[in-house]
Amino acid sequence: MKIGAVGFGSRTAGVYNEFSKVNPNFEMVAYVDPQPIGKDFAEKNNFFPNKSYSSLNEMLDREKLDMLMIGSPNHLHLDHIKLGLRAGLQIFAEKPIVISEQETFELAKLIKEYGKERIIVGLVLRYSQQARSVRKLLDQNAIGNIISIEASEHIVPSHGAFFMRNWRRKQKYSGGFMLEKCCHDIDFYSMITKSRPIKVASFGSRRSFIPDNLPEGSHEQYTKDRLKGWESKSNVFDSDADIVDHQVAIIEYANKAVLSFHTNMKVPDEFRRFAVIGSAGMIEGDFVKGFMKAHDENNNVLIDEDYGAAFGKEIKGHYGADSMMAQDINNYLLKNNKELPVGVIECMEAGIVAMKIDEARNTGKVIDLTSTWDKFDSLLN
Repeated sequence: MKIGAVGFGSRTAGVYNEFSKVNPNFEMVAYVDPQPIGKDFAEKNNFFPNKSYSSLNEMLDREKLDMLMIGSPNHLHLDHIKLGLRAGLQIFAEKPIVISEQETFELAKLIKEYGKERIIVGLVLRYSQQARSVRKLLDQNAIGNIISIEASEHIVPSHGAFFMRNWRRKQKYSGGFMLEKCCHDIDFYSMITKSRPIKVASFGSRRSFIPDNLPEGSHEQYTKDRLKGWESKSNVFDSDADIVDHQVAIIEYANKAVLSFHTNMKVPDEFRRFAVIGSAGMIEGDFVKGFMKAHDENNNVLIDEDYGAAFGKEIKGHYGADSMMAQDINNYLLKNNKELPVGVIECMEAGIVAMKIDEARNTGKVIDLTSTWDKFDSLLN
């Protein structure tokens, strides 16, 4: 399978590396990226393509590809998806797939025309071992109806500093921190509730990465992740970023389940926890720490696992999910799997929710999503 990439960053290089491990017939033949940050990693692993192009149109005209990997800045995704679909290619697109409601609606029209099967998305949490175990418990109705969920995604200061320097610091490029970083989580909890969010509210701002909080002495933890790239800057605490560095959101789903979600990008001992409370039990876990437990309503243990042992407690490869995603996608492309754990429609839905959460934060209102879902469905059907 001949693959071309538009946007050859560290994420594209990492995902392709996992693809190549499960199928040696995957071949990265060309790329489009003026500053390919993934080059060093790709060269070390012997897959950096020797052909580069100045535009996606040029690459599509000159190369006979089977799949297009889209790892460009988020605001470019829709145009790149359009070109890939029109070229007849299978597409793998990184999340978030688009950055606005209008782009979501435009993509819905494209999906109706070309088919949802043409686009595979990188919502990697659905491929994790925790997600697989949660789905199994839910299929067994082990904890009854989902009543409420408490969840969080927190990242270490060095990772937060990366967001303050990278192109993702600008909403016009990334769509905002909730969309860029937390759409994984939003999708994961929609999977658990098996229901769409219907109302959202949110609060948050930037209060950690500000000049008043510039620490004295060594700034190593804020500068050690110095990946350069398109539109990157060196500033952290005095960054020109317009994204939040902390945010909370509450969500009510159509089936009356509720969720509270908290994210913060300056947490020394980072964690990504969840506690799912059902009418007959509970499930709790932490993607970063690696554990997952479940109990029935009589406090009998249903599952007690330390998945972190499988990846040595390292925060790499999305807790082992990247390799599992590569295996599942390879089997899907070989027609061994009929479907994937997550598709482009679910990715778009998670994006809509993230956008509405930010709308709620910006307006100070509780946002009802009913009319948005009505329009979204009308464009798909």
